[in-house]
Amino acid sequence: MARRHELDLVRISVFLLLIIYHVSLMYGSREFFLKAPDSNIYFDIIHLLSHPWRMSLLFLISGVATAFALERISATELRSRRSRQLLFPLLIGIALLIPPQLYVYFNGVAGMQIGIFEVFARYLTLSPFDLPDGGQHVIVRMEHLWYLAYLWVYTALLALLVSMAHDRIPAAGTWLAALLRGAGLLFWPAALFVLLRVVLRPHFPPTTNLVNDWYSHGLYLSCFLGGVLLGRQEEFWQQLGRMRRPALIVALCCVPALLYQFSMAPLGDHDTWNSIAGNLVLGPFRWCMIVAILGYAQMLRDWRPRALQYLNKAILTYYVLHQTLMLLIAFWLDRMGMFNIAAFVPIVALTLAACAIVYEGWRRLNGLLARPQLA
Repeated sequence: MARRHELDLVRISVFLLLIIYHVSLMYGSREFFLKAPDSNIYFDIIHLLSHPWRMSLLFLISGVATAFALERISATELRSRRSRQLLFPLLIGIALLIPPQLYVYFNGVAGMQIGIFEVFARYLTLSPFDLPDGGQHVIVRMEHLWYLAYLWVYTALLALLVSMAHDRIPAAGTWLAALLRGAGLLFWPAALFVLLRVVLRPHFPPTTNLVNDWYSHGLYLSCFLGGVLLGRQEEFWQQLGRMRRPALIVALCCVPALLYQFSMAPLGDHDTWNSIAGNLVLGPFRWCMIVAILGYAQMLRDWRPRALQYLNKAILTYYVLHQTLMLLIAFWLDRMGMFNIAAFVPIVALTLAACAIVYEGWRRLNGLLARPQLA
């Protein structure tokens, strides 16, 4: 079974959507590092319609990529490669990219007057920050980089599982692909998502805290392992193609219910969104959107422009950089009195441009350093 190149397009598109989503957080009702003075609750609709499925889809795609990788390398080598690919940017990002975000928050929202160098000094030396409420706290955060940490942990767990039961994984994939035939493709994963929301989310709401984020682990680890088991199952991909239209119809039917519930209660009203109605709508919406996206993406399986290949290598760097660059751009606009709703699209464009410049500069610098020197 050949590599599924359409997943590269989906992965890139989801990461780009993530940038738009994070920019929208500065304009919606949810708390964030920096808020526009003319924030509007309708920006929350971007969260409402993309957040339920976006990260689940990324973990599923990561699982599929892992399944293909395990055809070429051992579980030990996979763990080693993923450690280099994920832990290095995670640790560098925590050390160098989180302090500027804190600087923006302290000066833009918390009402503090603190310089960027002092933020770095206190953060890197684990010195407490003097907060406006009179408290002192040592701050070490992953913020948007949590995806790298979660993916590395899931890969390490998978490597352990493969080393213990390598021969059983293909059989488990075959069984799962058989279960997800016809209507079962839409029903069983959606039922699992509903069950996870009912059982785990009320007690363990999403926190991006690796230690106790059990609802998120249940959701994302399920998607990752599902991608591993189903990635090499051709029958599963055929089912996705056949069921893409019904899945899209179900997902679109869920949208009015989501918008109605949104009109009745804000996203921060956890009691309402954890109700039976909220759970029964969000579970099918999440999975049917994933099925529709993957199903329709198969139409572009043979489409491989050079730009797509370039972005496939660059997009993880964009992900690591984007939130810090976005906040610094917005903070700069705020200081000039230009941070408003009209700046939404320019901030997205400037963030993408800044990510592209940094990535290309780093790529070219690596090329120069790797070039052999003349004697």
